[in-house]
Amino acid sequence: MKQKRSAWQLAKQTLGTGKNVLGRIHATASVASLAALRVAKGEKPDAYLLKESFERLGVTYIKLGQFIASTPSIFPKEYVLAFQDCLDQTTPVPFSVIERVLDEELASVGTSVAAEFVSIERTPIASASIAQVHKAVLKDGSVVALKVQKPHVQTVMQTDLGVLHGVFWAMERLVPSMRAANLAPIMEEVRTRMLAETDFIAESTHIARFNAMLANLGTTKVIAPKVYDTLTTKRLLTMQFLAGESLIDETLNARLTSERARQLMADVLDTWFLGLMMTGEFHADLHAGNVLLTDDGRVAFLDFGLVGQIQPSSLQACFALVQSLQANDYHGMAAAMVGIGMTHKAERMDTDRLAADLAMLFGRVNPASHTHAKQNAKQADNLNVLMMELAQIGKRHGIHFPRDFALLLKQLLYFDRFMVTLAPEMELFEGERLQVIKALN
Repeated sequence: MKQKRSAWQLAKQTLGTGKNVLGRIHATASVASLAALRVAKGEKPDAYLLKESFERLGVTYIKLGQFIASTPSIFPKEYVLAFQDCLDQTTPVPFSVIERVLDEELASVGTSVAAEFVSIERTPIASASIAQVHKAVLKDGSVVALKVQKPHVQTVMQTDLGVLHGVFWAMERLVPSMRAANLAPIMEEVRTRMLAETDFIAESTHIARFNAMLANLGTTKVIAPKVYDTLTTKRLLTMQFLAGESLIDETLNARLTSERARQLMADVLDTWFLGLMMTGEFHADLHAGNVLLTDDGRVAFLDFGLVGQIQPSSLQACFALVQSLQANDYHGMAAAMVGIGMTHKAERMDTDRLAADLAMLFGRVNPASHTHAKQNAKQADNLNVLMMELAQIGKRHGIHFPRDFALLLKQLLYFDRFMVTLAPEMELFEGERLQVIKALN
């Protein structure tokens, strides 16, 4: 009987997946038809129309939009700008739906909600396209955050990516000029990054490695949430709940002394840099919402879904690039961009002309202070504009950013923004951090 039930369950699951795939294809076709109708009525088929369509299509296309916005070395300027505010905040699904996922995932590890939890808050504390987070209390009294993947995310992504692959394949054959765009590796990169975000076991591994690094350093100033491995699966991440305030929250800043603010910023930078040096990995999405000052006075790093890796040569050049940017040294920036290996013809590069183009860019951004990330708050939130402009200049000189370089540079610019708010007198590279960079050089 047990084998028979398992077979029926498998058949039901397969049938359900097939329905989901067909439903997803139908939904995609409906949104595409609506966009085509708007164009037929005279609306301009621009990047903003595409962005609106992507947001209607949901998870895969929202992630694709974010990938476009964060990869200015690949995509045209107008698309990078259009997708900058493609937010990953979505309407929560009902708790009854989340509860079913919880039941399935806990059953897969031999337990249940009733056996493990005293309570689970029905209203989520956060909701994104892939998952939403609920606060809960374990039987031993521990307060935890449950990151629960929304239903059918994997099926939707696989279906969407399959459709996109087919579209790109057809475009490369029907439009000869598209072959030069080399879309296949781009799609593979998109697929790898998207599917990695749906694997919460991988995220738990990133957190564990970071916590191990903190233990090796013997530091207690910076923490990451503890992961409950026995209650974590590919679709469920159970971790310690950390309460606190964003480091750049205005009310927090008003309460901090300048000395305390500087120390907090130094703790963030030192820990992130040491982790990068020791492991070759870095938290690639450490924006304001993912860095907290906890209620007990420590700094918490959250959300390890996006982790980058970088080669030592790229790391060295990125530091040199940001150092030169801060010093308004455009020849230094040009040398760093060439030295990183972003071009295969370094000996034929005109670094003087590249430096002149960089000077023109940053002079146009702000003549009084060339560092783009140190302008007013609105401009500081648009760090992708800087990446886009650098990428455009690079393209004109035959320079291409390597994988994860843009993520690393963007994170360094996030830090630059933190310092403007929290400790404006600080430098990104000073003290021990500066000595480490000099050692690399």
